[in-house]
Amino acid sequence: MLGLRILNTRPAGQNESLSQAIKAAGGVPIECPLLAIEPVESTSDSISALGNLSTIQQAIFISTNAVHYFFAGLEAFNLKWPSIIRVIAIGSSTARALNNRGVRVDDTPVLTGSESLLQLASMQNVKNQLILLVKGESGRELIAETLVSRGATVLPMAVYRRVPCVANQEVLRSLWRQDAVDVIVFTSEQAMHTLFSLVGEKAHTWLAGKPCWVISDRLAVIAAKLGIKNIKVEKLLEG
Repeated sequence: MLGLRILNTRPAGQNESLSQAIKAAGGVPIECPLLAIEPVESTSDSISALGNLSTIQQAIFISTNAVHYFFAGLEAFNLKWPSIIRVIAIGSSTARALNNRGVRVDDTPVLTGSESLLQLASMQNVKNQLILLVKGESGRELIAETLVSRGATVLPMAVYRRVPCVANQEVLRSLWRQDAVDVIVFTSEQAMHTLFSLVGEKAHTWLAGKPCWVISDRLAVIAAKLGIKNIKVEKLLEG
């Protein structure tokens, strides 16, 4: 990684740890967020509609953003999180965010991702269980659909959304014109699509030829479908 100019596409406020890891390995981070994180306005209504939280058997948190915005909503209503709920985090960063809130995490998959989470023992015999799924808007439906097929009742709660950072469009096009990037790091599918959209069609060949690091095999498949040829799965940070 020594001397490599690495495009860090993570949202502002969530890209510091990745940039630090790049620097520690001898690389040069170029921070250019592709997405911004916004709270969903209806979160307060969704939380107030939950009723008695103690009726929930398990809760799944899909990201650190899910943790932040959900518990901010609880605090707004002065609600306490019942310790009897079994808590599942999708990855280690999400687990740390929950621990920092004083919430015990019962399960975390070894590999970050929906598929790995659904393989946990606690996700198998869920018939007649009420499961809270805290996530982002327009996220994948795999977890909810699979748990429903296994007999659970799932309460999906979207507490944040990702929106494109259009303000960085000219920065990205400048990086393309100057060929100022050696590697691009993606931590979400939406970030990939946003980058291709923002740089414009003329830059697509350039993008496809750049080495791309992703955090899961699923994202590697999506990158390949977009035409990227040099793809490496790096467990740098969960998405």
